[in-house]
Amino acid sequence: MMKTNKDSLRSAMDRRLSFLDDLPSCRAGVLEQIAREEEPVMKKKVSVGFVFAIVLVMLSVAALAAGLLFSPRVSAARSADQALEKEYGITREMQTFFGREEEELPEGGIRVTFTGAGNLAYPLGTYTVTVRDGKTDVTWSHEGKDTSGGYDSEVWGTEQLKQMFAESTDESKKRTFLDRAAEIAEANGAAEDNESSEADEGYHIRREAGKTAALRARKLSEEEMIGIGREFIVSNYELDEEQISRLELYTNSFRNEENEWYETVNEKPCFLVEYLLYEEYTTEQQQNGEARGRTEKDGYYKVYVNVENGAVEEYEYNSALGGEG
Repeated sequence: MMKTNKDSLRSAMDRRLSFLDDLPSCRAGVLEQIAREEEPVMKKKVSVGFVFAIVLVMLSVAALAAGLLFSPRVSAARSADQALEKEYGITREMQTFFGREEEELPEGGIRVTFTGAGNLAYPLGTYTVTVRDGKTDVTWSHEGKDTSGGYDSEVWGTEQLKQMFAESTDESKKRTFLDRAAEIAEANGAAEDNESSEADEGYHIRREAGKTAALRARKLSEEEMIGIGREFIVSNYELDEEQISRLELYTNSFRNEENEWYETVNEKPCFLVEYLLYEEYTTEQQQNGEARGRTEKDGYYKVYVNVENGAVEEYEYNSALGGEG
């Protein structure tokens, strides 16, 4: 029985610490520490909870050893995510219906705004979180307005968001609330401009220059930066072992430019780490024309890692349930 528990724990740790494969000294140190705890467990019958408490502590140490650093914008965004859920019940998966932006304030602190995406901007409004001196202040542009009546209301709050989230896996129901959002936006002179325009050639030139500059500034290996991005996703979104086992690194096989995964973000040279988390799409589902199954926290995860110091400069999670996604 003890051997089974030991093997199970080691297997879980192997999955959890796979991002440290390129940093063997860190990984070996964690496993060595756990091994040293095994003998007391045998002799003194230390509880399983105590063993896992040690594991969690060692994981935190490993994360620090791997250089998991946050830019001020990312620290503020993380605080804003938590404040939005605490004050309004808007989870990170629900944030798919919003666009998030961070702005440094002249008087100090950072303002983080969550604005409804596209035609959802009017009914959902904007949630503003000011982060300063470790404290958060949250406001909503529709505060005090009547949100009763479901989608018939012109202002949508948490209840509508919960309904949207629940119905987003059904394309016909999703189309219903998206069409209603478009009607509300148009009635209030806030309809999304869908007219296509030619891309700004200057923008592409500037972006390409930024990508090349980021590549040339690189001091960390891509493997190290992928490890940092993966660890941020796992810890920031509190993924469990089953979810971790399904994380898949996204690679674009259609492009082979050397600077493909590099960007300049907030004037910082960055490397993009992108992971996908989805249920297995079975052959039977494909043959029956069924939709892919979905579980909690599935979707797309993006992390921009500073190529010089490994700091996380920006991150994004898209549950792929909002808009046309």
